[in-house]
Amino acid sequence: MTSMPQTIVTADKDAVISEVQIAAPPERIFQALTSSELLMRWWNGEGGPCRVKVWEVEPRLGGRMRHVVEDPSGKMFPGGEAVISGEVVAFDPPRILAYTWLSTFHSKPDHATLVRWELVPNQTGTLVKMTHSRLKPLPEGASYAEGWPGVIDWLKKFAESY
Repeated sequence: MTSMPQTIVTADKDAVISEVQIAAPPERIFQALTSSELLMRWWNGEGGPCRVKVWEVEPRLGGRMRHVVEDPSGKMFPGGEAVISGEVVAFDPPRILAYTWLSTFHSKPDHATLVRWELVPNQTGTLVKMTHSRLKPLPEGASYAEGWPGVIDWLKKFAESY
């Protein structure tokens, strides 16, 4: 367990797995992952290459998730904007959250990947494990290993301070 996110890409390049220890209870972290208001606050962390303009989530099994990401430089997304949408497929507060992830910036925008958050309480807070899987069909899938650590670091800083 470490204070900085540890991230790997599986050997088959189908998943990016990132773990971090957060000095906060699982309930607080789960709320940060499922509240549209809180997501807008922490997802736009310092040093990010893009900004979230909209974040909507229905925190329930079968609920919809959608966020719009803006890249003013145009380097990450053609047209400077991407829409990520999906459906909540696992919801067990405050331990498990999973949702499908369809992105307009993928080479195959109709291919649904899966983002799964697991929160395990321990003596110093919560071990957070995020797995983004079903990436193998996407040539750009492994590039998530570059983005997720920063996002998870933003979550850590936010959950430990609010």
